[in-house]
Amino acid sequence: MRNIEQKYGIIGKSEEILQVIRVIEQVAPSNISILIYGESGSGKELVAKALHDLSLRKHGPYVIVNCGAIPAGTIESELFGHRKGSFTGSTEDRKGFFETADKGTIL
Repeated sequence: MRNIEQKYGIIGKSEEILQVIRVIEQVAPSNISILIYGESGSGKELVAKALHDLSLRKHGPYVIVNCGAIPAGTIESELFGHRKGSFTGSTEDRKGFFETADKGTIL
């Protein structure tokens, strides 16, 4: 447990933090989807990186997507990709974030 704190920057000694670290260690080896939620600044990205690095997908890509920075009209294209000519301005085929993160982690 101490190794996770040092390596991933998850700092704290409260029972809640220790529980988060136990859950990371428990679920990271599983091949499941995990939803991480919490307030801004609560360490969600640290938890996600620890989960990725301890998972079976650790050698795959780690793709961070800020959905709030993607214009509403292009979210589908950004997430799923598109083919050349599928809409005005699409001059080439483009992979989406999900395809880019294949066999890895998307955050």
